[in-house]
Amino acid sequence: MSRRWAITAVFFVDGALFGTWASRIPALSDHVHADAGVLGLCLLAPAAAAVVSMPLVGRVLPGRSSSLFCRASVAGLMVAIMLPALVQTVPELAASLLLVGVTNSTLDLAMNAQGVSIERGLNRPILSSLHAAFSFGGFAGAGLGALAAGLNVSPLGHFGFAAAVFGSVGLLAALRLPRDDHDADARAPRVRWNRIPVRLVLLGVACFFSLLAEGGASDWSAKLVRDDLAGTAALGAIAYAVFSIGMGSGRLVADRLWARWGTAGLLRRSGGLAAAGFALGLGVGTVPAAIVGFAALGVGLAAVVPTLFRAGADHPGVSTGPALAAVSSLGYLGFLAGPPMIGAVAQLTSLRLACGVLVLAGIVVLVLAPFATAEPQDRPDGRLAPQGASAGAR
Repeated sequence: MSRRWAITAVFFVDGALFGTWASRIPALSDHVHADAGVLGLCLLAPAAAAVVSMPLVGRVLPGRSSSLFCRASVAGLMVAIMLPALVQTVPELAASLLLVGVTNSTLDLAMNAQGVSIERGLNRPILSSLHAAFSFGGFAGAGLGALAAGLNVSPLGHFGFAAAVFGSVGLLAALRLPRDDHDADARAPRVRWNRIPVRLVLLGVACFFSLLAEGGASDWSAKLVRDDLAGTAALGAIAYAVFSIGMGSGRLVADRLWARWGTAGLLRRSGGLAAAGFALGLGVGTVPAAIVGFAALGVGLAAVVPTLFRAGADHPGVSTGPALAAVSSLGYLGFLAGPPMIGAVAQLTSLRLACGVLVLAGIVVLVLAPFATAEPQDRPDGRLAPQGASAGAR
């Protein structure tokens, strides 16, 4: 197995394990007798854990192999996803999801650092295709969850099977990952969290809004179609499905588009498509238009997070791990804050109006796109650069 396919398998497995426990949330909430409000607070735990743990992992990653972190966190996630199926009370469920969040966010940061290292070694873009593998892994995990729920398999039996199958694949793949060539960048200055470079902050803000939109679409798409637009539950499910398919498919071609348009050019087009497409769907206000809008939102957002991660990792003079942690921590904060924010605005106005926040997210990505490209003369030797990097903001 080549190192490219090894890291692709790790991304797929992370998505599959994440989708495994997420697909059985209704069964887990029934088991601990959690109502919607309490469940919502429990579901904040994984994102909150990521916001706290990512900066800590980013501080210790420089000088150490991200492949070792990948192996340890895959093994940790295999155990962690079992815990929600073993709990008996709401506090225990929240605590178990905190551990899921810690292990998953550690793997997220480590596998992206490893992906950046492999990408630099190949000297061609692959990061978006790796994120596509995560998306399709989520489909696999959720599909297995739907099958398990339909057959009345207990969450414990389901999670145990998924951990054994997906986790074993992930561990075998992680063992094939090389020690990072960029470990030497530990000599570069680390990010001091009270003095984060302005460019990394702006990348983090763009990541915040992108993941806010992803979280908002995943949590509110079905309800928007069913309740505000008078669609059926099945059409509501289709809305999120087309969003997910658009995102996964868009990531398959995003690396080639990055090589053609550059960082800023791709982000500008991505944000514009997401904002314009979803605004049109909301403005027309019919179920078919909304579904098309969610498809455009998925395609538009597809390249944003992997492109921002690549841009953060390429920040001149900063170690890869801390730079990724700075960008991704702000991003996960958006994933954490987005769905409750939309719910609060919907409570005061309407869900349709509140979903305008997703349009705003695309606009923010478009506006911040020019700040994503490092100056070519500042790019360290050997770093990957798109075609015409100096024209990346065209």
